Parts: sequence; structure tokens; C-alpha cells
Amino acid sequence: MNDALVDRISGGLGMLLATSYIVTAQSIEDSLLADAVGASGVPTGVGLVLLMASLFLFVKSLKSKAGMAQQQAEKTDEGAVKGGSEHPHAMALGLLLILAAYVFLLPILGYVVSVGLLVGAAAWFAGARRYTSLLLCAAMAGPILWFVFDWTLEIRLPVGLWPMWFGK
Repeated sequence: MNDALVDRISGGLGMLLATSYIVTAQSIEDSLLADAVGASGVPTGVGLVLLMASLFLFVKSLKSKAGMAQQQAEKTDEGAVKGGSEHPHAMALGLLLILAAYVFLLPILGYVVSVGLLVGAAAWFAGARRYTSLLLCAAMAGPILWFVFDWTLEIRLPVGLWPMWFGK
């Protein structure tokens, strides 16, 4: 089985799973304490992200045979495609450690700072080396995501120890 077929099957199954997840999420009843997003808001959002990712994977699998031939020509002696990770388990473990650090720091530093550190560390670990872009992205990620969740969707986020440190 070639990579394109595996991607096509994975994308199709992902779209089926996402669709059933969204339908199930829409059937969640709101309680009297529901916020503006409602009980089904976040699960529906997760389902939509899964649906979009699966759709992109499926579309990617439909690329031309010329692209597949070029990819086959780029394979190295070990069988890894150039530009791919030679140690995918080490990469996954590193990203897992970054995520664990985020979970540990979230109650201490709060959402805005923790997300900025998470985005910066994950981008650097993945290979981003243009430090001005990396710092700018990390500095903007926290406030932008806070704005989306806290202000726009009215989902309260952890503030960490900031109130205790600054007397608020």
C-alpha cells in the first residue's frame, strides 16, 4: 500500500469520525448554567478542526502521480524522505515534554504567558530558527488566543499567580 492510499483511507475515516463527533456534540443539551458557547460549542469546534484536517489529508492524497514519482526519486538509501524526521519517536517525546511543561506552568504563569512559551518552544523544537519571527509569534500567540477565548467567546482562562504577585 503506498502513502497516497494510506492518506486517502485515513482522511476518509477521519472525516467520518469527525462528522459523527459533530452530530453527537450537537445533541448535548445545555444546562441552566450554560455560557454563551453552550455545552456543545467546544466539542463542535474540535470536531470541525478534525474534519478540516481530515479533508486536507484526503485532498493531499489526490495529488498527481508526477508528485508521487518525484517523492519516490527523493528517497534516500534508508528509505526516509528528505526533509522528514529520521527520529519520529524522539520528536514526539520532545513535543510531549514541551506540552507537559505547559501543563505544569499554566497554573503558575497563567494562560497568556504559558501559551506564548508553548508556541515558541514548539516552533523552535520543530526547526524555526528566524529568531525575530519566532519571538514575535510567541509574543502574539498568547494575547491573540486570550482575546479569542476570554473576550470573544467569554470562556474564562487561568490567570495563574499574577493577581497574587501584583495585588489584584
